[in-house]
Amino acid sequence: MNYLEEYKGGSGVFIQIGSGAGDLDSRSGYRDGFTEFVKKIPRERIKRIILVEPNPINIPFLRECWKDFPEAEIFELAIIPKLMNVSTIDLFYCPDDKPHYQVASINKNHVQKHYGENCALEKFIIKACPIDDFIQKNIDTKIELLSLDIEGIDYEIIMDIDFNTFRVNFFSFEYIHIKDIDSVYHKLHNAGFSFIGKGVDHNGYDYLFSRDS
Repeated sequence: MNYLEEYKGGSGVFIQIGSGAGDLDSRSGYRDGFTEFVKKIPRERIKRIILVEPNPINIPFLRECWKDFPEAEIFELAIIPKLMNVSTIDLFYCPDDKPHYQVASINKNHVQKHYGENCALEKFIIKACPIDDFIQKNIDTKIELLSLDIEGIDYEIIMDIDFNTFRVNFFSFEYIHIKDIDSVYHKLHNAGFSFIGKGVDHNGYDYLFSRDS
């Protein structure tokens, strides 16, 4: 991630899709790679911090996490594939995943893969929209960093993004649940991105691509 840390020419707009509890989850050692990265950036470089998290339990923790950053904007929202064409959706979680339910997903199978088919799933009903619709509605400038960690549907969301409608300088996404990574590489290459290395995730589960020449 050194390339991203040394970059100085961005718009100052940082977006995290799937923010969880920020750096306030004890089970992750109070760490979150996106949060750590942005909080180390000189404040004059930060214009907007856009945080999208569907799990209502985590919203108060995000407010606490970013309380010293007036640039932070929190959206309680599920990002979904375009083909779903719904305004609300079920967000499933296993009670064993408490307290922050970081594996919560609109994909039941993703939760069951972690906690077993016998887990008695519970759910929230959450507002939802496709990623392009969200960005076009809320961001009117270039995006310096788009960080994506959407439990179980990362591939579908990446393949949905129309990179011709908005400018992203750096794109970091969780790759460990993506089966067809070649299709993702092909899409990003055609959109003008180059692979750099590991992204913002502190566990090393993200890939980072740059659209700068």
